[in-house]
Amino acid sequence: MRSDAQAIREAREDAFQALMLQHEPALRRLANSYEAEHAAREDLFQEIALGLWEALPGFRGESSQRTWMYRIAHNIAISALVSRRRRTQRELSMTETLDAPAAADPPDRAILLEQKRKILLASIHGLPATDRQIVVLHLEGLSYEEIEEVSGISQNAIATRLSRIRDRLTQAVQKKEVRK
Repeated sequence: MRSDAQAIREAREDAFQALMLQHEPALRRLANSYEAEHAAREDLFQEIALGLWEALPGFRGESSQRTWMYRIAHNIAISALVSRRRRTQRELSMTETLDAPAAADPPDRAILLEQKRKILLASIHGLPATDRQIVVLHLEGLSYEEIEEVSGISQNAIATRLSRIRDRLTQAVQKKEVRK
């Protein structure tokens, strides 16, 4: 016969499995937006998963599970970013992301799109943490209201920031395309 503790543990495991099954791709994209290197992305993803596991018993349903999950994941990602910056005392290096050999006239449209994607991703990596958080949540399809719940930034400020971020990213992509 199962004990109450065992039933609680199994319910927690089931809830965690369901959460990860539904949201793992989004959490991996989030980790990718904060870390350029594969190993660092995997470490961050594991930290996020552990953080969600530890926080799961405290979920009270005051917000949607999705909003709650993003709030925890972004807080962990930002903490990891701050910790790494303190440790290394240098800015993120995006050279690995852009080290692909540049072709003067790529014969295939897919190659050109991949290069633009890499430039855009590198530009997103270069954004301040708060702006990066807003962009990632927006790209994940969260509403301004949900982004406000996760970030604590008003919906008007989010709209303004997204507009400015779009302009900066457009300029960055165009500037890097011209150099190639």
